[in-house]
Parts: sequence; structure tokens; C-alpha cells
Amino acid sequence: MGAPEWRLLAEKIRRLALPKGREALGSFSLEGYRSVERALANGAALEELLISERLAHSERGRDLKLKRRASEAAVPIRVAPDSILEALCDGRGLGETFAVCRIPERAPFEDLFRPHTLILLGWNLADPGNTGALIRSALASGASAFLAVGTTDPWHPKAVRTSMGSCFALPIYRMSEEAFSPSSFQEAGWQLAASVCREGIELPVFKRSTAPLILLMGSEAFGLPEELARQCDHQLRIPMPEGVDSFSVNAAAAVFCYALLHGNGRA
Repeated sequence: MGAPEWRLLAEKIRRLALPKGREALGSFSLEGYRSVERALANGAALEELLISERLAHSERGRDLKLKRRASEAAVPIRVAPDSILEALCDGRGLGETFAVCRIPERAPFEDLFRPHTLILLGWNLADPGNTGALIRSALASGASAFLAVGTTDPWHPKAVRTSMGSCFALPIYRMSEEAFSPSSFQEAGWQLAASVCREGIELPVFKRSTAPLILLMGSEAFGLPEELARQCDHQLRIPMPEGVDSFSVNAAAAVFCYALLHGNGRA
């Protein structure tokens, strides 16, 4: 592998750390041997793979599984000095392997419409780590898709890392805050449920209908806007002991999704 090849790829990965880079290139980066394995296993559209010299010459690097899968998918592999990958991973310790992946195109949102469908929606999530955690919880709970609205960025490197490969196995849709219209979804037969901390229906006593449901989760700091919550068909809350403000957004999403799909929340 020539030096210009890995240098160009390393610079591309640096660009993809920024939203404008992801938007311009239509791609995102992923980091870590396991994440790349899961991306290949799920047929993700990987464009290039960057591995360290240390990994390339290690016992794990000589294992042909990753290389074979990359070769079968026609993904070029570039080998770069260890220092380059260490700089790219910024001390996280996962930087033996990086890859560039195309942002997937998704089928029309309406294709998900079916009885008991549950879609998890992240509304203006500021922390990409929370976004990745919600995607992971959505997949593990059996949700049908994840809808990222506003500043919620499922392709931020931290979101991709935190999803632990779930972003390759779950349909992910993005739309602007302005484009999200509760009434449009309701007219199409969807019900909307807002997660709230107070004054909502307690989750253990809520009985959902067979209508497909979109569960809205707000940010850690601000939650959902009150006006948006009022436009939803249901406002749901998880009972908590006196004096407790809230669950973390990921813990709450996991509780909501599991209950609505498998517990008393399913009619």
C-alpha cells in the first residue's frame, strides 16, 4: 500500500469527524475492529478500511476473517503507521481499525407501517453518545427503526461507536425539526407518545392499541418541548421514587421500549 493512499484516507476520516464533512461526502467513519466486523456482517457499504501496522503484523491481524470479508465486499485495505491511528482515535484505545462507510439510503418511511410497530424518536439530542445508546436500546428492545430529528446525529463518530454496531442492523431515518409534523403522522395512522417526567400516564397502566406508535424522547437537559408533547396522542411517564428527577435518557428509552413491545404496555 502506498503512503499517498493511507494519507488520503486518514485525511478523509478527519473530515468525517465534522458534520459538514459527513454532509459533503455522504459518508461517516467508524472505529474499532469489532465495529468493522459488524458492519461487514450486516452488508454495510464500506468504502475503505484503515488498519495500523501493529495490527497488520499481529496474530489478530493475520487472522484472515476480517481481511476475507473486506475482500469479498471489495473494500480496499490501507495500512498506516501506528502513530496515525493513535492520533485519529484521540487516546480512546480503539484505534487499530477505522473504516469509511456510505450513509445508507432508506426505503420510504411508510414501508414500516404495520400493527404494533414501534419507532423510537430522538428529538434534538445534544450528546451523540446518547444517540448511539438509544439506537442500541431500540434494536435490543425490538423497535422497528430509529428516527433522528433536529440536532440528533446518528452518524457522528461517537454515536456510531456507542451504538456498538446497532446502527448497521436498524433502519435509521433523519429529518429536520421543521419537517417533523405530528399531525401528518397521525393522519397517516400513527400514534405518537411523548415521554415525560410528570403528569403523564404511568407506563405500567398504559395499554397501547394495535396502531403503530412513535415514542418521542427528548434531550437529557431539556426533554421534549411542552407544545410538542401536547400534540402527541399520549404522554407517558415511568413511576419513580419521591425526590428523583428522571432516568437517564437511554435508561428511560430502554424501559419504555421494552414495556411497550413486551410488557403491560402492549395490548
